[in-house]
Amino acid sequence: MTRRTTKADLGLLVAPLLCFGFAWLLSQLEFMQRFEWRSLDWRTQVRAQWGQPAPDDRLLVLGIGEHTTLNIEPWPFGRAYHGQLQYLARHDPPRVWAWDIIFADRRRRDGTAVDAAGDLTFSVATEALAELDVPVVFAAVASELDQAEALASPGLTAPIPHVVGDISQLEGDISATLPFPDLRAHGYFGFADAPRGAGGIVRHMPLLVRIGEAVYPSLALQTVMQYWRVPADEVRVVLGESIRLGREAEGREIPIDAAGRLLVNYRYEKVEPGETTGRDFPVVEYFNQLIALDQYYEQGATDARPPVPMRDRIVMVGEFSTDTGATPFADQSPLVLLQANVLNSILTGDFVRRVPAAWIWWGALLMGYAGIGLMRRRSVWWLSLFTLLTAGGFAASAFALWRAQSVWVPLVGPLVGFGLLQFGFFVYRVWVEQAAKQQIRSMFGSYLSPVVINQMVASGEQPVLGGSAVELTAYFSDIQSFSAFSEVLEPPRLVSLLNEYLTACTDIIQEQGGTLDKYIGDAVVAMFGAPVPLPDHAYRACLTSLLVQRKQAELRAAWQAQGETWPPLVHRMRTRIGLNTGRCMVGNMGSRTRFDYTMMGDNVNLAARMESGAKFWGVYNMVTEETRRACEAHAEGRIVFRALGRIRVKGRQAPVAVHEVMGLQEDHDAEGEGLRAAFEQALHWFYAGDLEAAAQGFRICVPRERLQPERDEGILTNPSLTYLKVVEELQRRPLPADWDGVYEMLSK
Repeated sequence: MTRRTTKADLGLLVAPLLCFGFAWLLSQLEFMQRFEWRSLDWRTQVRAQWGQPAPDDRLLVLGIGEHTTLNIEPWPFGRAYHGQLQYLARHDPPRVWAWDIIFADRRRRDGTAVDAAGDLTFSVATEALAELDVPVVFAAVASELDQAEALASPGLTAPIPHVVGDISQLEGDISATLPFPDLRAHGYFGFADAPRGAGGIVRHMPLLVRIGEAVYPSLALQTVMQYWRVPADEVRVVLGESIRLGREAEGREIPIDAAGRLLVNYRYEKVEPGETTGRDFPVVEYFNQLIALDQYYEQGATDARPPVPMRDRIVMVGEFSTDTGATPFADQSPLVLLQANVLNSILTGDFVRRVPAAWIWWGALLMGYAGIGLMRRRSVWWLSLFTLLTAGGFAASAFALWRAQSVWVPLVGPLVGFGLLQFGFFVYRVWVEQAAKQQIRSMFGSYLSPVVINQMVASGEQPVLGGSAVELTAYFSDIQSFSAFSEVLEPPRLVSLLNEYLTACTDIIQEQGGTLDKYIGDAVVAMFGAPVPLPDHAYRACLTSLLVQRKQAELRAAWQAQGETWPPLVHRMRTRIGLNTGRCMVGNMGSRTRFDYTMMGDNVNLAARMESGAKFWGVYNMVTEETRRACEAHAEGRIVFRALGRIRVKGRQAPVAVHEVMGLQEDHDAEGEGLRAAFEQALHWFYAGDLEAAAQGFRICVPRERLQPERDEGILTNPSLTYLKVVEELQRRPLPADWDGVYEMLSK
């Protein structure tokens, strides 16, 4: 008996060393390091919701989002707009103006500039800001292509001469893609290279980039250098230690590793420009600021909404639609916010600080021995409680340090070691007490990979830039008057409501074979027919629109049944859906280092116009003639459409025939068929220019419409009422000689 006890005691003495030693070896493996990063991401997400301080108010982000591209032109639009924005900024000059956009020299084969007038406007505005002592910083990227001519004339930008360490470890290449010469002559550039790490997230941001044998600052570093007016020759770099900006920058020292990289401290996120909650970056829509500056300062409109103040701030401009990537907060986040998070860390001195790993491992080992000593004679229940309290306390402490001081405590490896030790101790207690114990194992971490990722994995090919023209049906949906929801719901409840709604919509899209492109706030963008070809993609998209409306009706009923849990605005939530079918560019779009699988093209924009145009006609599922034809080619008679007319949308010359998706044929009754026939007869008179007959026909249709403004909550109009107003407007003046019944849509 004594011999057996001695062996058991020896096993208890060796067990912590074995368990934590094995966990340390596991922690060196890549898959364990990915778990460690995920644990940090989780802490980052929770920290963002638990009252962290507001971002530095010296930062302002101008986002080129969907609102901007819909009101100006599809991205990338002409550079003259950028020049106009910078020119207007002279009324409220910032401290630094920075662009997280690459404005390379664009020339035709004959050597002429693609947009000489726009480039000239842009460069003159940059010079004007420089004369006001407002430096402008542009993005550049390293390149393997020989561009010696560009590097021979870097303009105002100078390399950093004082670097101690092996510069061969820095991110870089033999050459670079720089802003075009006139911008370099009046502004600065910094490198936006940002290699992705675990989970596709940029974990370490290069603050120094090697081009040939010269070392240049990153976009963020160049921006703060210009903010504090620190010339390149006064910057001191010791690789593996820090970048010292000197007295002008309040003695700021930026910690870097041997490769000149800063560990990014993600704190704030903003997926779409709009109002800030105080816990995220102040992000203003590019178009809104442009218009506000013009109306407030140039036109002197007394009722104009003042622009967001820019004086003495760092204004950074970035694109929100395609220049996206994964962050701890979202799979598709605007990468300009990566630069903003780095800038916030430098301005506030809020850098990630790592606790030395040796301290954590030795501390965990001592805690393991202490636990064995304390729990050896206790019951299994006490041992379970000790395990939970110790592991939970360690995790809570790690989170508290991350939240309060941005201190990163390694979590996964020590917890694995502690878990192994406790497991072994449980086995030991079972053996000692000769008691049976059943262990329940649960498997976690099941993955739902998108179809695109599955195809890439199966092919063994890495994603590359480029796309191909594909016939598909583009799907856009948007909640009616969603901005009002944020006025009546607290952020947590708004998020809960939106998550429930988006989950239902996304499930239906995926069940019908659609591919989710992106979420834009409450809007859902999807495609049918790519990346997996679907011969009946138009039918599937039309069916999806009906199923989404049916599901939303069920949600409304459920929310109404909950009484006062939700305000009346939620009870009458409705969604507008727009579809268009045609050839679109589909593939990996973006820059050399940042891209995403998405769809682009005029047909995509037209689908978005269908969704926004549905509001005018008072319908909730509006499609183009191309979608109707493609749907009926594969499922003739299964979907009932109602012709709504011919319109000319803003930005297109050719008229577009549009239709309402009324429902499935099996749900279509005689009353619905009567409405459709009467409406299309009135529409025929409208096309023929017989306005009196058309007006009479639409009046007959008004009471037969399924949705009535005064009867149904949330309904503002319907097609018959809309056409009555249109006819009444036309009757006030003679019809033009070339009347063809095409209605001009003046808004997007």
